[in-house]
Amino acid sequence: MSLSLKLRQMLVSIFLLLFLLPSSFIAIDRAFYTQLLTSTEQKMEVHMYAILSELSVTEDKVELLNNALAPDFYRPDSGLSAYITHEQELVWQSDSSLNQHFIPPIEALPPGEHLFRQTTQPSGTFWVLSISLLFDAEEYTRPLTVHVVQTDERLIAPQQTFRATLIQWFIGIGLMLLLLMLLAYYWTTKPLTRLDHEIRRVENGSQEQLSARYPAELSIIKEDLNLLLANQNRQKQRYRHHLSDLAHALKTPVAVLQTSALSQQPELKEQLDRITSMIEHQLKRAASSGQDVWKKQIEIKPRLEKLISALSKIYRDKNLAIKIDCAEHYAFRGDETDLMEILGNLMDNACKACRQQVTVTIKQSQHLMLCIEDDGPGVPEEKRQALFERGTRLDTYQEGHGVGLAIVAELVQSYSGTLELDDSELGGARFTVYLS
Repeated sequence: MSLSLKLRQMLVSIFLLLFLLPSSFIAIDRAFYTQLLTSTEQKMEVHMYAILSELSVTEDKVELLNNALAPDFYRPDSGLSAYITHEQELVWQSDSSLNQHFIPPIEALPPGEHLFRQTTQPSGTFWVLSISLLFDAEEYTRPLTVHVVQTDERLIAPQQTFRATLIQWFIGIGLMLLLLMLLAYYWTTKPLTRLDHEIRRVENGSQEQLSARYPAELSIIKEDLNLLLANQNRQKQRYRHHLSDLAHALKTPVAVLQTSALSQQPELKEQLDRITSMIEHQLKRAASSGQDVWKKQIEIKPRLEKLISALSKIYRDKNLAIKIDCAEHYAFRGDETDLMEILGNLMDNACKACRQQVTVTIKQSQHLMLCIEDDGPGVPEEKRQALFERGTRLDTYQEGHGVGLAIVAELVQSYSGTLELDDSELGGARFTVYLS
């Protein structure tokens, strides 16, 4: 299935809106989280250096000389605490750690190395910055590890605040982008809509050419279409004029021949009648237009009613019962003369062949179907193929079918349609025309 340009643009816009905004939100959120982790590590390093600067180590005691640490280290449940361990023994902890239930890591670090990591314990999730150092304690060196600990909630809180603000901004940006995309969609598709409307007006015959102003890309198409329309009309008129001139030119000498005494001889009379029939046929072809690239919308039902009125008068001795099944809005996309030629010939044949009943059924969905049935004797199956072969005398069937079928067949073919003949439920013949 081929998607329209408008639908393609709409799908691309929706995809960009639904893909770019969420992906941008995720990217910004992750970038902020990464920066938050870096900032947290740097702050914890500052706190660690403050602890190291105040640390006093003796053989039996580890303490801080001054209370110069950040206030959070002295406030319970602040989410920031510090621990000092010697091998697997806890030798010092800050006041803020009393209710924290954190167990310092016991793995040994090489002296001078620090490690920043996340650890999960039964009491919660923590971010830990650890550094291992060797301290001189009078006569021996004492290895100590300092741990600065921060709860995960302390890290998540600013991220949640940032995320809430980011969501508000992205909702506003999304609504603004949606409005701009709708305006851009209307602005960019308006010329296509205008072109479509103009083409429809050309199709239904309300205007001859495309005349509106279009962007540069569509202006080329407009000029080409107008050129095609003009060229097609010139070729059609030239063809019809030449064919009409030829038929009229032949008609005069044939009329002269028919006044001759020799024309009454059976052999010559038959050939003159055949030539006359061919001339009439070509004149009708010249009067019809065939399929146009730009088709006009011709309502079918009013034309049917005119044909029924005329045929009822012509065959009034049969007391015809002509039944039609055609909706008011059904239309033929082509020339009115062609429609009248197709329906007129088929209905005239049906009226000639029928006993009394003729049914005309018109259906239209993606294709147009014209169906003409009668209750006559029908066309024998062995003669149906010959009925449409070139060169067959189509007016010799006693059943009445055949007159004008050459014109109908050629017209249907010129519209890229098909003409079928089979048996009708009424008992006679059924001619069905399918047109795109």
